[in-house]
Amino acid sequence: MVDFNRVDLSEATLAISDAVDLVGVKVLQHGKRVAFMALEIARAFGIEESWQRELFRAALIHDCGVSSSETHNRLVYELDWAGSREHCERGYKLMRDFEPFANLAELILHHHTHWESPLRQQVEPQKFLLSNLIHLADRVDALIAQHQESDLLLARKSILTRIEALTGSFFNPDLVKALLEASVSEAFWLTLESHHLERQINETALQFSDTRVLTSSELMQLAKIFARIVDDKSTFTAEHSIGVSRLSRLLGGLYGLPTKDCELLEIAGLLHDVGKLRVPDGVLDKPGPLDEAEFAVIERHTFETWQILRRVHAFGQVAEWASFHHESIEGSGYPFHHHGSEIPIQARIVAIADVFQAMAQDRPYRPTVGPDGVRAVLTRMCAAGQLDAAIIAIVEANFDACWEAATGKRSTQIT
Repeated sequence: MVDFNRVDLSEATLAISDAVDLVGVKVLQHGKRVAFMALEIARAFGIEESWQRELFRAALIHDCGVSSSETHNRLVYELDWAGSREHCERGYKLMRDFEPFANLAELILHHHTHWESPLRQQVEPQKFLLSNLIHLADRVDALIAQHQESDLLLARKSILTRIEALTGSFFNPDLVKALLEASVSEAFWLTLESHHLERQINETALQFSDTRVLTSSELMQLAKIFARIVDDKSTFTAEHSIGVSRLSRLLGGLYGLPTKDCELLEIAGLLHDVGKLRVPDGVLDKPGPLDEAEFAVIERHTFETWQILRRVHAFGQVAEWASFHHESIEGSGYPFHHHGSEIPIQARIVAIADVFQAMAQDRPYRPTVGPDGVRAVLTRMCAAGQLDAAIIAIVEANFDACWEAATGKRSTQIT
C-alpha cells in the first residue's frame, strides 16, 4: 500500500522539473540540461557532494517561476534581458515556505544575478557561487537553443567563446574555467541529447534520493507549488486549481468518502491541470472558439498531467484521479477513452468539479455563465452520459455550498 506522506524529494523535484519544462512547448528539458551541466561543472570545480545535491535540485527547478511560454522563449533565445529577475523572485517565493525546499529558494532567487552585481555582497558566498553556477549552465543552454539546427559538437566552440567573453562580468572566472575543463569531452555535449539526458538525470536523482515523511500540511504545500505554477500561466486560469480543489474535497465528503480520500481529492484538484503548462499562451488565452489544431494541443494536457504525477510514487492513485478529469463515462473522453467502471469515483468527482468551476469562472471567450448556466451544462452533460448522475444529484442538493467552494463567493452575489 502506498504511504501518501512518504515522499522522495528527488522524485518531487523531477516532477516539478517535468512540469516547468513543458512551458518550453518545443524547447523541452531545459531544466534537466542545466542540472546536468551545473553538476559536471561543480565536480570539475571541486564543490563537495553535500552541496552538489542542493545544486542539482535547484538547477532542475530553477525556472519554477516561469509559466508563460512567451517568457520562456525570451529566457531561452536571449542571452540577457532586463526583466529576467522577475521569474527568479516568483520562484523564490514559491519555494521559501516549503520547508523541504526552502534551502533552494535563495539559489533560485539569484540564478540570473551577474557575478559583478552589488547583490553579491549581500548573499552568503557559497550560495552566491552556486547561484552563479546555475546562471552559467543556464546561459550555456540558451546558446545551445540558438544552435539547435547545428550538431552540438560543431557548435560547442562558438558557444564557449561567447561564454568566455562574459567571464568576470556575468560569471565567476573560476567557474568558467571549470566549465571549459568539464566540456572538453564529447560526452559532456552528447549527454545533452534527449535520450541520453533522461537516463543520466534519473540515475543522478537516484544517487541523491532523499525520502522523508511529510505532514499532511507539507504534502498540500507541495501540491500548491504545482497549482501556482499552472495558475500563473494565465490571468483567466488564476485560482482555477484552487476552486476545483475545494469543490472536489467538498463533494468527496458529501459522497461519504473516507477523510483520507477527501484530503487526496483536494490534492488531485490542485494538480489536475499541470499538463496545461505545455499549451501555448495564445491558445489558452484565445478570446474565441478553438480550431481543430488548437483543440488537439489542449487534448494533450491530461496525458502530460498523467506523466508528470506518476513520477512521484507517493501520489499513487492521485495521478489517475487528476488526469482522468476529461474522461467520459460513456467512453468519448480523452486521453485514454476510459469508460464506466474504469473511471474511479474520485476521478468522476474531479471531472464534475472541473466543469463546475470552469463554467462559473470568467474565461477569455465568455463571462461566467452564472448558477443557472452551470446547472444547465451539468444537466446536459449528465444526460449525454459524460458525467456521473449520482454526484450531479449531490451537487444540485448542495448547490450554494458547491458554488462557494468553486468560486469563493456565494451564488447570491452573482448578478
